[in-house]
Amino acid sequence: MSTPATPTDATPIGARERRLVAVLSRAQRRSGPVSGEQWLFVAGGALVLAGLVLVIIGWVGTSRTVLVAGQIPYVVSGGLLGLGLIFLGGFLYFGHWLALLVRDSRAQRDEGELARMAMSLERANETLERIAELLGEESTPRRRQRRA
Repeated sequence: MSTPATPTDATPIGARERRLVAVLSRAQRRSGPVSGEQWLFVAGGALVLAGLVLVIIGWVGTSRTVLVAGQIPYVVSGGLLGLGLIFLGGFLYFGHWLALLVRDSRAQRDEGELARMAMSLERANETLERIAELLGEESTPRRRQRRA
């Protein structure tokens, strides 16, 4: 069983930081350069484009056929499948857009939280400085009383 690292380890902080950076850079490389949001965008665009091509192929097939019985396979395979792919691609693109909105709102929320924390820390520092001043003022008369 391994023991957790403690701050009193002999490893200097610089070496720990370098080791952490190395581990995180390997993890980043494994995740790949394309994020989930980009996959949604690419897949949505590809499906919409494939759907449009199928709709055009279906239209061309039906326009060249005079009999209704010959047009039905083109309508089903080209038109309906194409429309399905267009809608699916649109939903994936909508998912991409929602993922971007969530990421941006999280970033704005984090910035707001950091700003509030900074303001709270400034107020706490000011209060502590004021308390230190008051304690310093109170201890001075007591010392004079002890000397007398």
